[in-house]
Amino acid sequence: MYLTIDTTGLKKRNINSSTVEELKKHPYINWNVANAIVAYREEHGSYKNVLDIRKTDLVDEDLYRKIAPYLTVE
Repeated sequence: MYLTIDTTGLKKRNINSSTVEELKKHPYINWNVANAIVAYREEHGSYKNVLDIRKTDLVDEDLYRKIAPYLTVE
């Protein structure tokens, strides 16, 4: 048995323009994580890639793997 998931309709959040309120709408991103992502961006400038969110104190490898498919940089 195989499961196929169509991700073409998936709406990704741009971590360079999303607010804390927008990011925390994701089920795996609470206010603290959303705030850390936005605060890091405000202090260091735009993210160059999604992997850069690992530089925040609250995004570990496990959380990163859960949320990365839903995020983008533009």
